[in-house]
Amino acid sequence: MAKDLRPGGDHPVSRTVARLHAELDGLAEVPLFGLGPEETGTTLVELTRLAAQVAELELRVAAHAGEVGVEQQSGATSTASWWAHATRQDRRAAAGRVRLADALGRFHLVRGALAAGGVNAEQARVITRALDALPDDLDADVYERAEKHLVAEAAHHDPTALRVIGKHLLTVVAPEVGEAHDARALEREEQAAAARAFLTICPDGRGSMVGKFSVPEAQGQMLHKALLALSAPKHVTATDGAGTYERRPSPERLGTALVELIERFPADRLPDLGGTNATVVVTMDLHTLLGGLRHASLDTGGVISAAHARRIACEAGIIPAVLGTHSEVLDLGRTTRLFTKAQRTALNQQQPTCTAQGCDWPAYLCHAHHDRPWHSGGGTDLANARNLCPHHHARIHDPTYATERHPDGSVTFHRRV
Repeated sequence: MAKDLRPGGDHPVSRTVARLHAELDGLAEVPLFGLGPEETGTTLVELTRLAAQVAELELRVAAHAGEVGVEQQSGATSTASWWAHATRQDRRAAAGRVRLADALGRFHLVRGALAAGGVNAEQARVITRALDALPDDLDADVYERAEKHLVAEAAHHDPTALRVIGKHLLTVVAPEVGEAHDARALEREEQAAAARAFLTICPDGRGSMVGKFSVPEAQGQMLHKALLALSAPKHVTATDGAGTYERRPSPERLGTALVELIERFPADRLPDLGGTNATVVVTMDLHTLLGGLRHASLDTGGVISAAHARRIACEAGIIPAVLGTHSEVLDLGRTTRLFTKAQRTALNQQQPTCTAQGCDWPAYLCHAHHDRPWHSGGGTDLANARNLCPHHHARIHDPTYATERHPDGSVTFHRRV
C-alpha cells in the first residue's frame, strides 16, 4: 500500500485522513449488540453518505495526484497505473475512477453534491457521463440546467433510472433542440443494435445446444417478457409441482421457459426451408411409437429419447415419420393433426382447467392432448381431446407412470411398480 499517513502530516487533508484512520481503528472490534433497528437504519444511511464524502475527497486527491505527477516518483506510466499498483486495485477500475475525478473537476455541482453526501459515486459517474454525451454546440445555460436537473433527480432515482433520464436529458432541459437530438440519437442506437444482432448456436456434445446472442432492445424485451410469463411461479408450480420459487426467475428457470417457448412456437408460421416448413422430422419405428424404449432420430442428425419424442409429437409442430419392420415409411404425419383454434376454444369451454385431478391450471395455458393417440388412429376431435397442463402432459407420456381415466373425465397418475 501507499505510505501510511496515520502519524500525521502538515496539510489539513493529511491530518484529517490520519484522524479518520485512528477513529475507525478504534471501532474495528466494537460489538453492535444494543444497536436498535431505528438507530441501525439511521447509522447505515449516514455511513453511506459518509462513504460518498470520502469518495469525493479521494477522487479530488486523485485528480491532484495527476496534476503533481505522483507517478513520476516510481516511473509509472500514468496516475491510474501508479494508484492501481500502490493500492492493489484493478487497473481498469483505477482508470475509471481517474476519469470520474477529471469529470468532477469540470462539473462542480455534481462534485458538491458528492462532497455533501447527496449523491453516491455511481450516481456521480452516471450523471457526468450523461453530461459529457451532450452536443458540444449548446449554450452554456443549457449545460448548467442539465447538470442541475440530474443532481436534483439523483435525490429520487438510483443509477439505473438516472441513466435512462440522462438519455433524454435535452428533451427536458431544452425541448426546442432536445426532441430532435434524442430522436437522432435513438435512431442511431437502434441502427447500431440491429447491426450488432447475432446468434451462435452449436451442440456441446452432452445433449445440449449452447450459444449466445445479441438483439435490439425491443425484440429482447419481447423475448424476455415471454420467458417471464413461462417462468412465473404459478406456471412453474403447475409444470414442475409444488415448491418455493424466487420472485426473480433464475437463469435455469428462464432456460426451461425458453425450451417451452420453442416447443410451443407454431412451425407453420415460419418461412419455408428447402421447400418445406422449417419443421423437425422425428423418425422412430412403430414399436417405439407405441411405447418402446428405442431412441428416435431427428432429421438434423440428433437423437432423442422415445418418451421425449412421444410427448412433443403430441403438441409441438414436428412430423413423426413412423417406420415398419424393414424401415419402410408406414405413416408420415402432418402438423394438421393439431387441434384448430375453434376446437381449442370449444374444448376450453368444456374443460376450463387441466383435467388431472387436483390441478387448477387454467385451460388457456394447457396443451390439447389426444386421449387415443393420433398415431394409433385417434381423431383430432373434441371427443378425443383433453386439456393437460405442461406438467401433466409430460406425465401422461412418461412410461414410468400409469394413467387412470375416471368417469367424470379426470385422470390420475400412478408410478409403475
